[in-house]
Amino acid sequence: MKKIARVKIHPAIGIARVGNSPTEFFIGPELPGAAAAPRSGFKDAAGRVRRQAARFRLFGYDAQGKPVREITADEAYITWRVHVANKKAAWRHFEGLKADAPWRNAEVADRASLQIDAAPLTGGRFLGSAVELGEMRTDDEGRLLVLGGFGTSRSPANRPLAHFANNDGWHDDVSDGPVDAVVTFRRTSAVMHAAGAWVICAPPDFAPGIGNVITLYDTLLQTAVNRLGLKLPGKPSFRRDIYPILHRAIAMRWVSRMITEEHAHKTLAAVIPPPGAAVARTAIFARLRNPHAAPGTTTENDMPMLWSDYYPQEGNQPLTEVQYLAMHRWAQGKFIDDWDGPPKPETTITPAGLDRAALEACAGGPCYPGLEASWLLRDHYTFVEPFRLDRAGLAAGDITKQMAVPWQADFTDCTQEGELAWWPAQRPDDVYTEPGGKQLPWTRGLVHDKADMVRKWHRLGFVVKKGARFVERERA
Repeated sequence: MKKIARVKIHPAIGIARVGNSPTEFFIGPELPGAAAAPRSGFKDAAGRVRRQAARFRLFGYDAQGKPVREITADEAYITWRVHVANKKAAWRHFEGLKADAPWRNAEVADRASLQIDAAPLTGGRFLGSAVELGEMRTDDEGRLLVLGGFGTSRSPANRPLAHFANNDGWHDDVSDGPVDAVVTFRRTSAVMHAAGAWVICAPPDFAPGIGNVITLYDTLLQTAVNRLGLKLPGKPSFRRDIYPILHRAIAMRWVSRMITEEHAHKTLAAVIPPPGAAVARTAIFARLRNPHAAPGTTTENDMPMLWSDYYPQEGNQPLTEVQYLAMHRWAQGKFIDDWDGPPKPETTITPAGLDRAALEACAGGPCYPGLEASWLLRDHYTFVEPFRLDRAGLAAGDITKQMAVPWQADFTDCTQEGELAWWPAQRPDDVYTEPGGKQLPWTRGLVHDKADMVRKWHRLGFVVKKGARFVERERA
């Protein structure tokens, strides 16, 4: 058996999601290209949303840094530790890219009473009231399962919800924090401390089969290129790099009426199968905004089907530089034509695949303030290797502290409202129902304001694939 020199936890950043089912859950994506799709649906028999568990695995690496094998309970004794917290109420107001905004709940002198801290992963307290942040358990192979909270948001003093991101006196039960493991090998009694991971316990993904044009994987890949010097292949692959951008953009039609047949859906026929007409490739690329353009510049060529972010003070954000460069080379015909049909999900669990699968299911563009993570993760925090956070100066609750409190307030307001959809790939704007017919608003008849979303989020439907269509199911 090959010698293990180091052990690492994967995914480096795992994603759990809240749900109000007291006992039932499913495991989040572990293979790139494979969306979460629990066999029994996203809700239990009583119509309550199942929580999404983040599963963490241990992998042994050799002295050259190459993965050797997964380490399970058959080979070693494994001790896991998880520490999560929710620091939203004790952090600053979210005010766009402003880093020195005033503090939330500024009148509360005891700032610790605003932090819901669960170490180990048990309960916490908010202004003296108990708050459950989740639980941890292991499977039969010794892998760790982290389950987040139950989607409970409240104000002990019954204060009104007035803002999409900043509501003093309120808490929710999303969280984040470090994941650690100590491995004791049975045969040699050697003890190794694994390279640690991080878990984010986020709101639900109500359209898991629809991918964001910019995923959190894309965003943190750009971070790795910019700050860690990660080198990428010179020529983009059509299957790996180009098709996903086009496909995800077109697929937005299932969750947003902004994407119409007239300006989006007919574009693929001209470029798939590749290479397609050069004039068609050039026309598509011409509608993309250069990520190096000055902030605040927008043109009539901004591509409606490929928006990725929105700051009121900056206009529409472009694709990442990596994505934009790939599209540029594709437009010039400088790409690898490896097309043999739409890519299929990977079938083998790998360390890199676990990292990618978890982050690809998250929103990477809209960091205003975002769904799973905000611009602090993208712009401020550091990494020891691609996708693995540097623990120096980082503590439980730091990834989600900048997010909206409660998350349901942002979930209510971040809709297209005739102009702009923020993350319809996870919070649909419009949906098709199973019986057919025209698209209808996702929140129709259930949610009229932020307070409704706090009370009724679990009654909303999930958008799932049915044949060639994506339709709404499991709506109460």
